[in-house]
Amino acid sequence: MEDRKVEESKKKYAEGHELLLTKEYRRARQAFDEAIRLDPKSALAHSGRANALFGMQEFEKAFAEMEKALEIEPDNEEILDNYGAYLYNLAKYQTALDVTERLIQISPDNPDYQHKKGLSLEAMEKYDDAIAAFDKALELDPTSLLVLKDKGVLLEQMQKLDEAVEAFRQAAALSPDEPYFFNCQGQILGRQGRYEDALAAFDLALKASPDDEYAINGMAASLTRLGRNEEALGIFESIIKKNPANAFSWDGKAFVLAQMGRAEESEAAKTEAKRLWREEEKNAPGTFGTA
Repeated sequence: MEDRKVEESKKKYAEGHELLLTKEYRRARQAFDEAIRLDPKSALAHSGRANALFGMQEFEKAFAEMEKALEIEPDNEEILDNYGAYLYNLAKYQTALDVTERLIQISPDNPDYQHKKGLSLEAMEKYDDAIAAFDKALELDPTSLLVLKDKGVLLEQMQKLDEAVEAFRQAAALSPDEPYFFNCQGQILGRQGRYEDALAAFDLALKASPDDEYAINGMAASLTRLGRNEEALGIFESIIKKNPANAFSWDGKAFVLAQMGRAEESEAAKTEAKRLWREEEKNAPGTFGTA
């Protein structure tokens, strides 16, 4: 009899899980309620009910349900990982970090847990500790593009620009068809006044993706800084021809025209850029998302 109840509970859990995938949280909760009634000791069923409650934004109940699941199976990595993710997304960073530390104790060689540790530490503004966690993740998996990206972004934020460039170079070496990592290098190198190097980075981005507007704009901006104004102007105008709503290119055009002493044309381009930036800001969607 008990075995049959456990099997029926598993079926109800599977039903609830499918409903979670389609974001039918109330129906999912009902399925998990039934799974728990059939098998109160099912940690996964309690975890599933917590997931449904999170979807319904009943956060305190969801946290209590996660704790019940962990009372039953304190070392269940799937449940702990989900719990940590919810805590992080709700900005409960210290508690999320505590959960991640438990995961690291269980699986010290899992690079994903070290990465998540770094993200919590970064959110807590413990930047040096966050970099150390990212480095540990990279020791365990040197090919992780996501960790290299997060490390590079944080290093740039910390004004450790040479180290940031190096992180993005490592990522680009692993993924030479992805322009993002070359663009990041170019942008930082431009900030450092290393315009020839920036130009080379944007050129590599364009080899990866010939129509990448960020790289084209970056190349034009670098050319402007190098005094190669005619080349830069031609690039900005070619972008504007393809995409007249590109505010960045209008700004770039305004700047290079000013450098060339064409004040009236520069002012007209600057006015258009301001108009487009205002339109972009007005049309921007509100943001409420997960980390």
